[in-house]
Amino acid sequence: MDVINLKDMSKFTFLLIGLLSITFLIAQGFSNSYLISSAEGSEVLMNKEPNIIAIQDNSENEDNSEDTKSADNLPGNSNNEGSSISNETGGGLSDGLTNGGSLLGSNQTQGDMTANEESADNTNQTVLTESQVNQNVNQTQTTNQNVNVNQTNNQNVNVINKQKLELIITEEEDEAPISVEEQTRVESSDKIVISEHRGITGPECKSGNVLAGASNAEDLRVLADCQDVTGTVMHTKKMDDGDYKFLLKLEDKYEFLVNDKNDEKTDGLLVVEVVPGDQDLQNVVLPEAGDKVHIWGAWVTDEPKGWHEIHPTWQVTKE
Repeated sequence: MDVINLKDMSKFTFLLIGLLSITFLIAQGFSNSYLISSAEGSEVLMNKEPNIIAIQDNSENEDNSEDTKSADNLPGNSNNEGSSISNETGGGLSDGLTNGGSLLGSNQTQGDMTANEESADNTNQTVLTESQVNQNVNQTQTTNQNVNVNQTNNQNVNVINKQKLELIITEEEDEAPISVEEQTRVESSDKIVISEHRGITGPECKSGNVLAGASNAEDLRVLADCQDVTGTVMHTKKMDDGDYKFLLKLEDKYEFLVNDKNDEKTDGLLVVEVVPGDQDLQNVVLPEAGDKVHIWGAWVTDEPKGWHEIHPTWQVTKE
């Protein structure tokens, strides 16, 4: 009886050990499967974490769809619920990857477009700048051409004016005097002028015969024994009789010193002559064209010509 029991006990012990071993192996298998599944799930979640935002964005846009799926997955449909969650999770991850890729591609495309637009803008600005430079060069060339033309025109005008003034200032010995009738008219006009404008007095004036030294004193009618005037010298010439003669453009306040014969024959300029005896005086400077001067002398009418002069002139200073 004891032997049988011992054998039975040995069998039972071996059977129990076998069952425990099998149970242990099965449990270890489940444990390994669980660990592997958990590790894979964690890896997926870790790798796809940047796309969770995209999944959430999609879930927010699909609220109505989720509500419908939740209603279908009420208790009693646990198998469907697991399948639905798995499908939604997989779909969401797929959508996230797709959307993430699309967003990345979109951002890269927009970046490329922005870079291309900036490059195009820079190119347009460069072209515009070159166009402006070319325009400025053309304007400068045009301006220079206009300046050259103006300078040429001015030179031509100056030559013409100089020739004209030379003809005016040169007296021809055989030139016929104005008619007696014209001389009478000029004399009548002079009487009116000297009644309105009297000569001056002062230390710059000359005493005695104010026409002394004039080679044509008999042709000169005195309007004022002493008169001063300022203006710009337009042309000069040393005459055959030794007089230093120049044409003076008057300042406005002295316009009364010229008459219509000056306008007609001397281009509105006042004739000024310094006789040889006064040319070496300390207070006489013989001017050149372009000088601005202040002069004192006798204001007269050259009767054969009809125009007005300062002749003789005994003081000339530059201003």
